[in-house]
Amino acid sequence: RFLIAQGVGPELVVGLAMGRGVNLVVAMQAIVAAGGAFVPVDPTHPVHRINHVLTTSDPVCVLTDEGFDPEDGVVAFDLNYLDVSAYSADLITDADRLLPLEPDHRAYVMFTSGSTGRPKGVAVTHRAIVNHLLWMMGQYRIGPQDVYLQKTASTFDVSLWGYLAPLISGARLVLAAPQGQKDPRYVAEAIAAHGVTLTDFVPPMLSALCSSAVPEQLASLREVFIIGEALSAHTAAAFSDICAAGLHNLYGPTEATVSVTHWSYRPHTGASVPIGVPQWNCQVFVLDAGLCVVPAGVPGELYIAGEVLARGYRDQEP
Repeated sequence: RFLIAQGVGPELVVGLAMGRGVNLVVAMQAIVAAGGAFVPVDPTHPVHRINHVLTTSDPVCVLTDEGFDPEDGVVAFDLNYLDVSAYSADLITDADRLLPLEPDHRAYVMFTSGSTGRPKGVAVTHRAIVNHLLWMMGQYRIGPQDVYLQKTASTFDVSLWGYLAPLISGARLVLAAPQGQKDPRYVAEAIAAHGVTLTDFVPPMLSALCSSAVPEQLASLREVFIIGEALSAHTAAAFSDICAAGLHNLYGPTEATVSVTHWSYRPHTGASVPIGVPQWNCQVFVLDAGLCVVPAGVPGELYIAGEVLARGYRDQEP
């Protein structure tokens, strides 16, 4: 309600400049409830990237808890000093919002790494992220019995698995300590200490975990999600040797709402694990330069269609 009073509503963006923690979860939920779209900002990133993110996304304001001081012209509110006691705690409805919230309104803006040029702000709709989260909940039976270890930086869309899936499924959310995601021994200890059933890894970190953990520490795991890089059969087999959890390889660009294909690992003779088959309401095609479907085994470019597609880049949206 505080955000609505500041003019936040559907189609408008709010910056999230804070590290992993309860404040980030609360702020993210508040922005979505107000009808706005959140754009994660890492306060530790270089100033030129932060300024690019803020200039391109054009937020109404920025929420922070780290004394973050954005560039001139951007209003920042520190959650440590924000008094919301005067506002009702009742659920927000369209009657409270500045405008009714629609499925094709922005839910978030996520910036790419910029590895192929300047970072691009990808605007993803409520329709697309809800479709993806409902698919995950159905595909992997995520529910109140689960515990998700969230350890991915909020500036990567994979973090939304941990931040959003537990909250809409009734699962418990465990937030890793700052920088904890870089220490495989800490990750193994956290899994054991909290009875974690779900989490995600990039392949190099999964490999490091296999070298550091003992089977007893990973016994509670039920499903593990891999994304970000190609998963080698060697790493997948090494994990399966010490943990009975399902291992799922997922693929997708930021422009297609986290992931678009999935494959559950099983031993095979290939050097890498396939990216698998399409998820709900998504189509993938391998096409040649003339946009014709290529035969199986023939190289081509991957094209994606369906509800998973982002609305566009923030500065190029229709």
